[in-house]
Amino acid sequence: MRIRTDRGNSRRFLTATRLSCSAWLVALVPMLAQAQTAGVPEELINYADFVFYGGQVLTADADRSFSVAEAAAVRDEKILAVGTSDRILKLAGPNTRRVDLQGRSLTPGFIYSDGDNAVPAGDILKDSQWNGFTHPHLGGESIDQALATLSFIVGQEGAAGSPMFFNLSDSWASIAMKSWDISTLDEVAPETPIAVYLDSSYSLVNTAMIELALAKGFPADHFHLDRDENGNFTGRAGAQLAGFVGREVRPWPDAQWFDEVAIPGAVETLAKYARHGVTVATGHMSAATMTVLNRLFHEDDGRKLAVRVYPGLDFLRQNPEGEKYLKRIGNLVDFSLTDERGPMVTIVGASVGPHSGSPDAAASLLTIEPKTTVIPELSPNAHGFNRWTAEWFTGLGQGDLSEKQQTQTDYHNVMLARQHGWNVTGVHNMGSEAIRLAIQNVAAAERQDNLYVKELWRPQGFDHNIDWLSDVIDYYKENPEVRDIIRFGVTLRTGINQRDARPLGISKVIEAQYGREGLERMAPLRTLLDNGIPFHIEGTEPEDDEDYPTWFMQLAVTRLSKHGDVVAPQEALDREAAFLALTRWPARFIGASDTLGSIEPGKLADLVVFNGNIMDVPIERLAELKPVMTLVGGRVAYESPDL
Repeated sequence: MRIRTDRGNSRRFLTATRLSCSAWLVALVPMLAQAQTAGVPEELINYADFVFYGGQVLTADADRSFSVAEAAAVRDEKILAVGTSDRILKLAGPNTRRVDLQGRSLTPGFIYSDGDNAVPAGDILKDSQWNGFTHPHLGGESIDQALATLSFIVGQEGAAGSPMFFNLSDSWASIAMKSWDISTLDEVAPETPIAVYLDSSYSLVNTAMIELALAKGFPADHFHLDRDENGNFTGRAGAQLAGFVGREVRPWPDAQWFDEVAIPGAVETLAKYARHGVTVATGHMSAATMTVLNRLFHEDDGRKLAVRVYPGLDFLRQNPEGEKYLKRIGNLVDFSLTDERGPMVTIVGASVGPHSGSPDAAASLLTIEPKTTVIPELSPNAHGFNRWTAEWFTGLGQGDLSEKQQTQTDYHNVMLARQHGWNVTGVHNMGSEAIRLAIQNVAAAERQDNLYVKELWRPQGFDHNIDWLSDVIDYYKENPEVRDIIRFGVTLRTGINQRDARPLGISKVIEAQYGREGLERMAPLRTLLDNGIPFHIEGTEPEDDEDYPTWFMQLAVTRLSKHGDVVAPQEALDREAAFLALTRWPARFIGASDTLGSIEPGKLADLVVFNGNIMDVPIERLAELKPVMTLVGGRVAYESPDL
């Protein structure tokens, strides 16, 4: 190398040399890195499995004002990192899948909490069943036609001594309650035990079914077994008898049903959840559901179980022998089936029966404020019936019960559950009085002095809760011992999108009974948020091209119902809160905030890529945006060809 002494040339020479050295060093870094890793075992070199970059990563990492990033990385079943595209792309290796979001949204997996029917037998108590298979509910153009259908099925399919179970369409329940009795069913089925479920909590039974229930151990002096003034059975069955008949008397469906109906149906439904961007389905579920989930988890490679299912077991639901069950199984909360995606099936609590019915059922909403118009064909009283107390024929509210009668309702099961350390979840309460009773029962359970488990590790969770009055909100605030342990779901499908009782020719059943003013108080999302009441928006089993998370978000923001009405616009959420109410907040509902509901390092990699930007699209078009990729625990559960 020749060194020039000319000062100008030397300066130019040294500058060029520095540039050459810099370029050489840049080229040398990868070679040094390769040299450093050349002798390292493959198992220690662990790049990201996925990097998502160039988009809008909605982290949901705070209850308000959550952060929005450009990119995120996934390794194994967890979120590895969140940040800028430049930073996250550096975590990619030769086998990393790089997904250019192109400005689209990446979100946490959505959590649907009204997933009772996520698999067949999820709410088997309400299913029609005979000869080893479940069947659709009874319908028809009139109540007489429903009875004729029932009579035909018993004549064609019934066998003496083999029980049969029928679910009657909600819209006919109130009429059947008044026009059918034990003599009606005895005439149809003199030898075959039958039960007609007017709802999951109340039913009509014939003499043969009562005799069968008593033979199997139902207490003869139970006040849910109705008798007339002469001591004769009326055929009216309250919640505990309905539950006993539905679970202790009802046989499990045949093994053939599991193979031909339950397993294929569950695979289809769970795949549908994944296509909708839903990564967790939770709700109250039966023992038969657990068998289906176990099979899906263990058979083949487990991929038939496309998304996580977090059941609230309904072994206590309408169970007159709850203490026996608890003494045999102890506490199973948090027991999980886990694979490389993380926990796929996790028990998140026990379920007990609902206080309150739906607005188109005979029990109706259990409310503090009366209906402005009582429609006898739909529901025969002004305040609704308390399902726990069989108020539809006993005339008793919870405060009217004797000490013995209290032990014959699910109030006793709530006390027992808390004593053994079970939280209750998936409990349906719609009306204001039902919500107040739910809070009251949780507070009473906490005050017991004989708790085997001193603190719960998952919250008490109550579903549907649409009828919030100021009295109920005040009652919640006056019981501080429940604030940290109780969570509420709110159904928009009922609270804003009113049901129609089509067989009766009645549309907008809430407005028809409670008036426009009553409708305006339903599903008050903004009021709940402003009062610090922990709630979330419930999602339910999606239809093929409906019920996407973006649809629920749009409904919460616009409150524009299927009837074209804007219902209580002052109760609308902003888009960010609606998003949190379907991701972060339902994770809180099931006590899974440490693993689910947001995009943060260390949490499970349940992620959804949408085909657009869900925060910027015009609100009236939000429901048009759909997932194009869903990850569950870092594994692809659904991918659209459009991606």
